[in-house]
Amino acid sequence: MLGRLRPYARHHRVGLLGLVTAFVLVASTPAEAVVGGGPAPPGRWPWMVAVLEASQRDAGWAQFCGGVVIGPRRVLTAGHCVVGERSRDIDVLVGRTRLSEEDGQRIRVKAISVFPGYVSGRTPSLDAAVLELAAESRVPPLALARPGQESAWAPGTPAWTMGWGRLNARESPGGNRYYADRLRELQEPLQGDDACESVFGLGFPDFPYRPAWVVCAGTAGDRVGTCSGDSGAPLVVGGPDSWLDVGIDVGGDACAAPGYFDLYARVDRISSFALQRAPTVQPDAVARPRIAGHLTAGARVRCTYGRWRGSRASFSVRWRRAGTRSHRILGRHRRYRLDKRDVKTGVTCSVTAANAGGHVTVAARPLRPHAK
Repeated sequence: MLGRLRPYARHHRVGLLGLVTAFVLVASTPAEAVVGGGPAPPGRWPWMVAVLEASQRDAGWAQFCGGVVIGPRRVLTAGHCVVGERSRDIDVLVGRTRLSEEDGQRIRVKAISVFPGYVSGRTPSLDAAVLELAAESRVPPLALARPGQESAWAPGTPAWTMGWGRLNARESPGGNRYYADRLRELQEPLQGDDACESVFGLGFPDFPYRPAWVVCAGTAGDRVGTCSGDSGAPLVVGGPDSWLDVGIDVGGDACAAPGYFDLYARVDRISSFALQRAPTVQPDAVARPRIAGHLTAGARVRCTYGRWRGSRASFSVRWRRAGTRSHRILGRHRRYRLDKRDVKTGVTCSVTAANAGGHVTVAARPLRPHAK
């Protein structure tokens, strides 16, 4: 995505029923955890949360995206942070400013709902998702911008963003990328449609720039902005007693690159989805698929769907050879007839469950030849 426009999710791996899935959606260097920002005072942004890998107990290493509390058991984040992930593999951390400390609440995610327009590709730049929590966060929710409030983010309006992402746009001389321990904040001005369009034009097919979907903020000539690990963070306007979330940090052309702005999904366009009583829940794998049958040339084997929870979903199957680097798809039906090469290498199947709230792909354990 842009640069190609890159989402600002941090690289991470999440275990999925024994299958390790990698997030490769990495934001083009968003600002110093907000690059060029400053440390946020404790308690200044009480609704700010860190989105974590559940399997990693150290919050600093587990953090890969940001989000905000919008209800007692609800968090708003970027869709690219969580689409394709099982809910049990993600936690949120509420009420902590420094990740290496022990305060706040670490809460399990119960369900994930991605904005339907992002899932379908009809409005790909409206990159948003809601996380349903297993327990109440016990912090006041952040108010969301609603249709008709456009004057709140008029060009030139000062806005704030914050995050625990990368501290610098470039790798260190030692080849390292450093992420924030302490929450950092950055104030940047909102830009008008003409200024944003003069930089991004049409955008790219997978992240088109459309004023109806995206708002941008920053100063064209500076070297500050959001960066990898800041995806899902809010863009807020107003004041301490009336903060209003107008954008979700979703990416940029490069971290804090001079001449470019940070891009945010417009919250007023997704607020009805975010606050609805029962959004469509992304499929959640409970038991992985498996292959029934024997590894014999000419035999027909069968791929089960496994077990899933969440909203009603449709399923698709893909067969591939095991033990090779080839990604060639051998078949797309539940049943597959083996040939001699399949018997030599083994085969595997993967099942994708999809609905308006997201999609998840899980692979079965390969059917492999017996060792001699």
